[in-house]
Amino acid sequence: MKKLFLLPGLVFLIIISLHAQQGDSQRIRIADTLTAQEKNNHYRVILQSEVDSIIKIYNAANVPVKQPEPVKESMPQYFIYFLPAVVIALLMIGFVLYLLVKNQKRFRIVVSRLNAQLQYLEMMGGEMGNNIDKSRSVKIKSTAIGADKKIIELNAQLEKLKEKNNGLEQLLKEYNGIKQEYESIRQQISSGYKIKNYPGYDKTDPEAETLKKLLATEKSLATYAYENFFKSIIAIADANKNDPAGMSKDDREKLLELLVSLSLFYIEYLYLRINDLSFGGNMGERISSISEGAAIDPLLLKKLNKEHGSRALVLRMALDKTAIHQLSYPVFDETLLNNL
Repeated sequence: MKKLFLLPGLVFLIIISLHAQQGDSQRIRIADTLTAQEKNNHYRVILQSEVDSIIKIYNAANVPVKQPEPVKESMPQYFIYFLPAVVIALLMIGFVLYLLVKNQKRFRIVVSRLNAQLQYLEMMGGEMGNNIDKSRSVKIKSTAIGADKKIIELNAQLEKLKEKNNGLEQLLKEYNGIKQEYESIRQQISSGYKIKNYPGYDKTDPEAETLKKLLATEKSLATYAYENFFKSIIAIADANKNDPAGMSKDDREKLLELLVSLSLFYIEYLYLRINDLSFGGNMGERISSISEGAAIDPLLLKKLNKEHGSRALVLRMALDKTAIHQLSYPVFDETLLNNL
């Protein structure tokens, strides 16, 4: 830019030089100083085209060069995260080194203290050696005695535990034996009794409860047979055992009637035990009432039909031949034998 400002001055000097040499020469001379004559005659005329040509030549020779702008290097995106990570890692390493140095100082202090204590103990060792040995021996002896007592106590406890274990094993064997016996009895009862036909049977009850009800029914039936039939039979037999031939007619008829009634009672009871006998009708209700100690309800029995043959009719006619008309238990195949 400074060269461009100097251009008008240069042109002015050229014009002055041309005027100074107007008569003598056509050259343009550049001088630092002028004489008096040169000052009066150094002006010359120069064409505008020549000035423009000089300016073009000057501008072509002095074209300003544009310097390239520096290219800014873009920072990679991962470098933004890498730098903080590096800083954090350096801080952590510095913290770990600080802890190591600090612990090392503490360790040195502890070691120095231990060395001082060891030296002190070595100095005092000569004086206290005998006392320490004695105290150690006493402690060892007392410890050994205590250990022996502890071993004895532990052995005693072990023996007690062994005895308890043997007792438990014995109980376990007995329990297993009882369980096997119960299972065997349960199977025998299931195969020998029609459990579902017994009074009070409920399929929702546990098996043990069902067996208890069955045994209770068995006991009540046996008690009923003893109290109503067998007890009277024994009484008549005892009353006439000293003179059997002199037994009265009433005793003979009663004894025979009781025996037949007892047999009829157990015949009906057999329907609960024998699979070949079909259990039906009102048998369950009658057995339930008997087990509760109630009398037989005639409405639960069928009327004897004499027009058509049946097992009950055969039995009734045989009883008529023996002069037995009324029975204490007049039931056979659900038919009332006393209904004449």
